[in-house]
Amino acid sequence: MSEANPLVEQVLAGTSPELELLAAQGILPLAPEELIPLQVRLTTSPDPFVADQARRALADVEPRLATAFLAAEASEEVQRWFVFEHPDTRLSEEVLRRRDVSRSLLEEVAPHLVPDLQEALLLRQDAIVERPGILDALESNPRLSVYARRRIVEYREHLLPREARAQPAVPVVVGDLTEEDAVEIDRVRTLPAQGDVDERTGLSESQVRALPVPVRIKLTKGASRTLRSILVKDSNRLVALGVLANAAFTEDEVEQLCGNRSIDEEVLAFISRRREWVSRYPICHALAINARTPVGISVRLVSRLSVKDLKSLRKDRNVPEPVRSAADRLYRIKTV
Repeated sequence: MSEANPLVEQVLAGTSPELELLAAQGILPLAPEELIPLQVRLTTSPDPFVADQARRALADVEPRLATAFLAAEASEEVQRWFVFEHPDTRLSEEVLRRRDVSRSLLEEVAPHLVPDLQEALLLRQDAIVERPGILDALESNPRLSVYARRRIVEYREHLLPREARAQPAVPVVVGDLTEEDAVEIDRVRTLPAQGDVDERTGLSESQVRALPVPVRIKLTKGASRTLRSILVKDSNRLVALGVLANAAFTEDEVEQLCGNRSIDEEVLAFISRRREWVSRYPICHALAINARTPVGISVRLVSRLSVKDLKSLRKDRNVPEPVRSAADRLYRIKTV
């Protein structure tokens, strides 16, 4: 929060109760990056009315503005408030997705997360490898989902280095290859090369798949297009989900994935939860008509399809019956 702004300085000085109340209510002419941190500060005001007004105003903040701020500029104090206090879980998820989010904050919030946010946290493989205590904290969550419990077991088995399992304080960052990892990479280079070759590592698809799971997970960070294509189809879900979370996919790549009928259903489910992807019609359509997409997700997405696509989908025997039925019902409604 910039304190160079005279209005901000005056509010923080506590010399003007009127300005303090206006700031709490979000009425002062300040940019979001100045106003939001100021309101967070005022939620702890000794004046109960001011504190209550600040909490109410923050609860009603425009999600688009808050999301942009939380993704880029928010201090840890502000991140903490939105994770623990704000009712909109979308904003909490934005904090969990920040690459620089405090690992101690992730560990602190893990026991309190709802199932959807538990999944978002589990996608932060880099943070979990750095601070394995996050898994212990998440496991203590009384609302721990079956999915999260299964992932915790898999992470302990495949993701965490043995040293980290025994000594949780040892930091190892996903993407930083150790000497042991380099030895494994050199080993697979001697194997026959089959399939596409990643230009960055020089490894072929068959050689990448021969690497141990922890090494493949580390390669997900900043993976090239060729490597992304290889890893996202990995037989191990941790690898496939990890590359989606750690690498920058283009919309064309995501659309191609959604049209792939051999892709893991959890990869498709992950894509459906990314608003920036599923808001694109071609991706939404590809997910809806893919028989591998979980039925509940497909049925929900059917409502976004055009009349032309509904007409085709309602007779498509390659999709589950509930999806055809939903398409048929909506087609009849839209063509009356």
